[in-house]
Amino acid sequence: MSTIGSLFSSANLASAQSSGLAAIAAGNQRLSQDAQQIANPNSPDVTGPLVDLNQSLVLAEAGANVISAENKMLGTLLDAFA
Repeated sequence: MSTIGSLFSSANLASAQSSGLAAIAAGNQRLSQDAQQIANPNSPDVTGPLVDLNQSLVLAEAGANVISAENKMLGTLLDAFA
């Protein structure tokens, strides 16, 4: 196996992308739940869901950053072995 092939097989890139996508999906799901609680006129207190909106944003951004870092790492590996 070539050197670059051994690097790709040892680096679990699909796992990093899956983790990033899972974080984005979790952030989206939390955002949807919080939005429903805020929109519900019978909700006694919307402070918690409003705070969670920001946490949902941070979670989705973290997932996007994981995917971005993976793409940069892959680009660097391709540049190094090209």
